[in-house]
Amino acid sequence: MRLEPSCGLEHEPLQTLANVAKVHDSAEDALRECEEKYRILLNEVQDYAIFTLDPQGTVVSWNAGAERIKGYKAEEIIGHDFSCFFPPEDMARPKEMLRISATTGRHEYQGMRVRKDGSRFSASIIFTALRDAGGNLRGFSEISRDLSESKEAGAKYRGLLEAAPDAMVVVNQSGKIVLLNLQAEKQFGYHRDELVGQQVKNIIPEGFAERLIADGTRTAAEALAQHMGTGIELSGLRKDGSGFPIEIMLSPLESAEGILVTAAIRDITARKRSEEQLVNTIGELKRSNDELQQFAYVASHDLQEPLRMVASYTELLADRYKGRLDSDADEFIAYAVDGSNRMQRLIDDLLTYSRAGANAKAVREISTESAFKEAINNLRTPIEESGAVVTHDSLPLITTDCTQLAQVFQNLVGNAIKYRDAKVLNVHVSAAKTGGNQWMFFVRDNGLGIASEYFERIFILFQRLHGPTEFKGTGIGLAICKKVLERAGGSIWVDSEPGKGSTFYFTLPERGGK
Repeated sequence: MRLEPSCGLEHEPLQTLANVAKVHDSAEDALRECEEKYRILLNEVQDYAIFTLDPQGTVVSWNAGAERIKGYKAEEIIGHDFSCFFPPEDMARPKEMLRISATTGRHEYQGMRVRKDGSRFSASIIFTALRDAGGNLRGFSEISRDLSESKEAGAKYRGLLEAAPDAMVVVNQSGKIVLLNLQAEKQFGYHRDELVGQQVKNIIPEGFAERLIADGTRTAAEALAQHMGTGIELSGLRKDGSGFPIEIMLSPLESAEGILVTAAIRDITARKRSEEQLVNTIGELKRSNDELQQFAYVASHDLQEPLRMVASYTELLADRYKGRLDSDADEFIAYAVDGSNRMQRLIDDLLTYSRAGANAKAVREISTESAFKEAINNLRTPIEESGAVVTHDSLPLITTDCTQLAQVFQNLVGNAIKYRDAKVLNVHVSAAKTGGNQWMFFVRDNGLGIASEYFERIFILFQRLHGPTEFKGTGIGLAICKKVLERAGGSIWVDSEPGKGSTFYFTLPERGGK
C-alpha cells in the first residue's frame, strides 16, 4: 500500500527554492535593465570620453564620446590595455594612475593623450577606483575632456571679438576686465595690457559696474538679467581724461570662471551731435510755423482789408461809370475787378491750405459715408446745375477727422464736376479694405481725363492744367487733399486717360491718424 502525503508538506522545500529562483531572476533582470539604461545614458554623452577598466588596466566599456575624442571604435579598443592612450615618453604614467587611484580612490590631472591616428591633445582627466560593497577593487573609471576643443572655441570667440566693429569688453562679476578687443583700445586710448585685470570703472566711471554687481535687494544674476539686450547710454572715460557718450549692449558669456559679461560699446558722439542738431532744427521749424501762423493771421486780416477796399471801389467804378468813359477805360476797370477777385480767392485758398491738417479736431470713429454726404450737401448747387449723377457704395467706419475727410470728398467730387465734358457726368465713390490696416477709397468719373505726364504735377500748390478763362479756380484743391491725407497717415494718387475720365485713389488707416 502506498501512503499519500497528508498535508503536502513535503513539497514546501521545492516551492521555496522556486520562489528564490524567481526573485533571483527578477533581480538579475532589473540589474541588466539598469545597466542597459546606464550604458545608453553614457553613450549619449559626446563631449566627454567615459570608459571603464578592469583592475589591470584593460578597457572594459567605451562610450560614444570616447570614440569621437580618441578615434577608436568600441570593438577596436575593448580588451586592450589603456596605456595606448599615453605618449611613448610617458609610459610610466598608466601604472602610476592605477596605483594612486587604488590608494586614494580618485586622481585628477591634466596631461597629453594620443589618439588612434597618432595625434596628440591636451586632456583633463578624472580617474576613479571602483569597489564592490565589500571594498574589493573591481576596476577603474576614466572621464576625460579634450582641452584643445575649449581652446579652439576660445580662439574663435577672440577672433569674433577682434572682428567686431564696436569696442568689446568682457567683464567678470567683480567688475574686472578680463578681455577686450582692438576697437576698445582705440576708443579708450589704452593698450589692452593696461586694462586687463583692472576695474571697468577706470573706463566707465558710473553706471556700468553697478549693473553687474548684486546689492541688498537682488542677486548678481537678477542684476545682470535686468539689463541684458537693452541699450544703455552712459559716459566713457579715455586715458587722456576726456569723456564721451557711449551706448552699451550687454550679453552673458558662460565660462569656467562663471558668468562673464560681454559689453559691446559704441561711441555715440556723432549720434548725440545729430540729436542736438535735430532738436535745434525742430526748434527752428517751430519758430517757422509760428511765423507762418502769424502770416496767416496777417493775410486773413490786415491784407484782406485793403484788398476788399480795392475790390469794392473798382466794382463801384465799373457799376457807376460803365459806358460813360471810353471803351479802354471800361476794359481796364474790368481787369481790375477781375484781378482783385482772383487775388481774394487766392488768399482764401492759401489760408485754407495753411490750415489743412493743422487744426484738426480730435480723431474719433466716424462713418465715412456721413463725411461723404456732408460733402455732397455742400456741393448741392453745382451738382444740380451740372446735372451730374453722384453715387456711392457702402462706405466704412474709420477713425479720423470727419470735417477734413468731408473736405477731401468735396474737393475730389467738385473737381469732377468742374472738369466735365458735354456728356452727362457720372461720379461714383467706393472703398475696399487693403492689407496693413488700411482702407482704399475710389472716386471715379467719366470727365475730361488727365494725361499721365501731369499725374504728379496736379497735386502741387497752384498748379493748373487749364487757363483761368477755361475753368475757374486757383489750383489748390488737390494740394489740400494731399496735405490732409498725408497728415492723417494716408496717401493719394490718380489714374486717368484723356477723354476716358479719371479715378482718384486715396488711403486712410482704419485706426489712428492725426
